Amino acid sequence: MELLIVRHGESVANAEGRMQGQRDYPLSDLGQRQASALARFLSGAGYRFDACYTSPLTRARSTALALTTALGLPEAELEPSLAELHAGSLQGLTRAEIAEQHPSFMQRGLKGLGDFAEYGGESYEDVQRRVQQLIERWHHRHLVDAHRVLAVAHGGVNFQLLKTLVCDPVPRVMSVKFGNCCATLVRVRERRGVYLGELIFHLPVDLLGAPTSEGMVGVF
Repeated sequence: MELLIVRHGESVANAEGRMQGQRDYPLSDLGQRQASALARFLSGAGYRFDACYTSPLTRARSTALALTTALGLPEAELEPSLAELHAGSLQGLTRAEIAEQHPSFMQRGLKGLGDFAEYGGESYEDVQRRVQQLIERWHHRHLVDAHRVLAVAHGGVNFQLLKTLVCDPVPRVMSVKFGNCCATLVRVRERRGVYLGELIFHLPVDLLGAPTSEGMVGVF
């Protein structure tokens, strides 16, 4: 199986520097242009997919629609397990508001990012479990037949997907930045019950000629 993991284009909340989590925000004008740029690239490069999935959140669904339309594919299937990490009481807050209301979060290192249990959201392990269960389902649907799968989601959950597939032994470090509309291709094999992921490429959208943006802490 080959899995193309895409982060949504810039959202209105990204442009405003807000922590999104599972709050629903549309794409900004820039985000729409980013999605169009990636769609043109995939179409021009002749990419074809056997299955397409998207987070149910609007920013991901709109990005997925731009891609499937350009590729002449049916709309992507909604997959709840691709929803972004729930960030609890931090959702909707700007960086300045988080610093004022929750200063301890801003002082966290890489090991603390991606864990929102303290704020009424999901823990790092919560998200890890749902991603692992999703990969198991995809294994039964797609791995045996060597399908190519498109998944459009979010920075936090995409990191967990990549981490699980490449067997990263470090359990709690958010060490990869997924920019808006970046695309990451992973080739997945299974050996004796272990998934072996080979990173083929990680493509930032600015290499496609689309402008980039600075969102909240790079993910979420």
